[in-house]
Amino acid sequence: MDTEFAVLMVAQGIYSVTNSSGHTFYIVDGDERAAVIDTGCTPGRRIMPLIRQYTQKPLLLILTHAHSDHIYHMDEFDEVYMNHREFELPDSFLRLMMEDKQLNLRQTKDIRTGAVIDLGNRTLEALEVPGHTPGSIVLWEKEGDHLFTGDAVGSGNDVWMQWPSALPLDRYYPSLLKLLRWIVERGGRMRLLGGHARQCFDSPLMPYNPLSLGWLCDLIDLVDQVLCGKIIGQPSDADIILEPEPPLRASYGRAVLQYMPSRVRS
Repeated sequence: MDTEFAVLMVAQGIYSVTNSSGHTFYIVDGDERAAVIDTGCTPGRRIMPLIRQYTQKPLLLILTHAHSDHIYHMDEFDEVYMNHREFELPDSFLRLMMEDKQLNLRQTKDIRTGAVIDLGNRTLEALEVPGHTPGSIVLWEKEGDHLFTGDAVGSGNDVWMQWPSALPLDRYYPSLLKLLRWIVERGGRMRLLGGHARQCFDSPLMPYNPLSLGWLCDLIDLVDQVLCGKIIGQPSDADIILEPEPPLRASYGRAVLQYMPSRVRS
């Protein structure tokens, strides 16, 4: 038994795979081919043997954004999609995200808002949600009403906007409003599946805090109130990369935000 990965059948033909570091990727099995959404980061291991336990169909990989815990195993795939707005990030940062590998991000296929990938009796529709990174995307599986969000609206417990790859909050806010409208236009009842399945919460009364439309609304209110100065974050010990200043942490309702005080506004 492989204890490195925990596999959960989310729905018929959809599996979440979480490694021991808490990185989650997904397998979406269609009638004709299968999509893998993100890869996790498990150095010294390959994920393809595990994936092949759940589907033998032709595979494609879709990356929600270019952070190491989402792209690390992309070299195991022949067909890879990523939003090319990620190339707005410095090459030095993208190389840092490759960890100990030399990944060819430039050979990925660009995926933009409105793109639909047909897996055979199952489709994935993309929406760009710039914020966590310039090219962050979410993917809607229409048939089962699942929304794969990567880290666009939540990384474990918090939304990480403190890394240098994140946009200022005043550019993130309209992305969140657009996402909310887009979800509502598609029925508003999607099940949100993030890039870190272990969604936790500070309150002992609510140790599990799954992503949801309510979470998204709380996040929109939180970002708005930080922009207006009604909420000012407190010093945080969140991870930072190449940043000269300490991050701040703010919360509202179920949402938690890590951010840099110098990048509230553009």
